Amino acid sequence: MKKNQLRVNEFGLIERFFRPLAVNNPGSASLQDDCATLSVKKGYQAIYSMDTMVEGIHFFKDDPADLIAKKLLRVNLSDLAASGGHPRGYLLALCLPHGFPLKWLESFSAGLQDDQTKFNVSLLGGDTTSSNGPITLSIIAIGEIPKDRVIRRAGAMVGDDIFVSGCIGDAAIALKLFGEIGRAKTLKHYPSLYDRYILPEPRIGLGKLLAGTATACIDISDGLYADLNHICLASKVAAKIEMGTIPLSICATKIIEKNKDYWESVYGGGDDYELLFTANKDQRNVIENFASILNISISKVGCIQSGKGISILDQFGHEVPVKSFGWQHF
Repeated sequence: MKKNQLRVNEFGLIERFFRPLAVNNPGSASLQDDCATLSVKKGYQAIYSMDTMVEGIHFFKDDPADLIAKKLLRVNLSDLAASGGHPRGYLLALCLPHGFPLKWLESFSAGLQDDQTKFNVSLLGGDTTSSNGPITLSIIAIGEIPKDRVIRRAGAMVGDDIFVSGCIGDAAIALKLFGEIGRAKTLKHYPSLYDRYILPEPRIGLGKLLAGTATACIDISDGLYADLNHICLASKVAAKIEMGTIPLSICATKIIEKNKDYWESVYGGGDDYELLFTANKDQRNVIENFASILNISISKVGCIQSGKGISILDQFGHEVPVKSFGWQHF
């Protein structure tokens, strides 16, 4: 067995790498029990979300372990944000190949520790196991929200505005560039796009403000088109998007000016983890105020209509043919 490969048993692994992540939460029982406890404030209810990341599908084998850990936690926190929730803690499951290097786990747990501090959450418990397959990582994020304030996908109504936070398409364009010029050149020439792919920023602050204002909300993980379609199907409505209002970063704009095919990555790609939400027209000033409070951009990109389906219109009002409908697992 090579030096630094996994030699400790499950309990030794927990003791060394993961118990330090749980010390600030008494409900974790220092990871010594099968169950943890978590109380929510009076007048609040708990919300839960779970995401899994698999090596070769959601991250590359040579990605830094600390950044994998941060992305794993952040994509789950992004789901809580889309529901309007405040994060409290999380459960972690790791399925690791036999003979796994301890150095990787050291970096992975350090990444989690950094983001626990950043987002004020802690590890509550979880599970570790070995397998003959790829690295498989799962988190169940737990948050809280005032009762009856959860934002669902099914609340969009005809006449609502459609908004997105931040810029759209950076992560998907980065992934496309990985395949065209390689990751090293992408990092060298387009570092801002690379960063957006490797380390998303969950919009927790915005999500909490949207509770009670947004009629529906989702985070953009599968792609603008696909995730808007999730809202439309749940709400039994249609949507119209104006292509020219989709917010792009400076870097993405320059790339698209040279090659219009990259538009497919903007509305058909994923991994942005920005919030896509709907709201009544009367809330426009309120939403502008949210953007000012949080110092982020929030852009109106379309409206909810009656019927079925999503239309993306160009500057002349012509419908743009959509070739990529977003990420699908199956």
